[in-house]
Amino acid sequence: MNGDSSHNALDCQGEDGEDGAPGADGEDGVVATNAAGAYDLSNVNGFVAEGTPFSGNIPESGAGTRLMWYPNKAAFRAGEITGTQWDDANIGLYSTAFGFNARASGDYAFAAGRGSTAANTSSVALGEDVTATGAASVALGYHAHTNARQGSFVFADRSSVDSVRAGATHQATWRTSGGFRIYTNSTLTAGAELSAGGSSWSVVSDRNRKENFLAVDGEDLLRRLRAVPVTTWNYIAEGRQVRHIGPMAQDWDQAFGFSGDPLTINTGDFDGVNLAAAQALDRRTSEQQARIEALERENAALKARLDRMEALVAGRAKPVKP
Repeated sequence: MNGDSSHNALDCQGEDGEDGAPGADGEDGVVATNAAGAYDLSNVNGFVAEGTPFSGNIPESGAGTRLMWYPNKAAFRAGEITGTQWDDANIGLYSTAFGFNARASGDYAFAAGRGSTAANTSSVALGEDVTATGAASVALGYHAHTNARQGSFVFADRSSVDSVRAGATHQATWRTSGGFRIYTNSTLTAGAELSAGGSSWSVVSDRNRKENFLAVDGEDLLRRLRAVPVTTWNYIAEGRQVRHIGPMAQDWDQAFGFSGDPLTINTGDFDGVNLAAAQALDRRTSEQQARIEALERENAALKARLDRMEALVAGRAKPVKP
């Protein structure tokens, strides 16, 4: 150790002083073989394998079963490969691969499972025969493939051996043949579901999961709805070539104020308003139909009375002599 210098910290350093006393030794580690004949590294402080990036040779190449730390590329491998998946050319900088024939050739890539390949920068491949070839893409499950689309996410279930591929950059693709469920609370009582083989969402709507029920005044709802402008338009992100029809969230919020968010429209509320409006119009129609039928009966009675009066008048009229 260097002794303290008697000079100011801005001056040149003085001569080295005597070494201080050594610190206390840590517990001795043990390197031995266990009952299975494997090396047993027993140490409460763990172990460290140091190296220098971009320096040194790969520890081993070719097929085999091994645990390998490659300091040159700061890369780690564990499992079995039957080919060249862990040769230098197939190891990305700071990459990791676990399992059987898992290859992480992209820099900062991660691959795990069976036959998984993470072949681009910061890509992730987890599962069986999954491939992430797009930068920062993720392939999960069974035969999922990001198809060189950067930023994409692909999940595929094991219902088919056919691969599921990303169709565009920054796109999420799922194959879940048993359905897809999303819960938005910890007790799984709120959320939405795409049923197996379905193409539309089913939302949780159980009466027992709702409270604070209030009746709807249909006429008041129609009055409010009448004041909501409905136009055709396009989302800025989509461009003019795609057209939509509907109200603006701000107008909807001003008219109803259901969701409390003036920038979105809850589709459940939208359906509820439409259903309540239809019921209100049906009541109007029924009432009007009843009035029309009553007026028709009244008119029929008046006509019959008029006919009788005209017949009576005609019977009393005297014939005119020529």
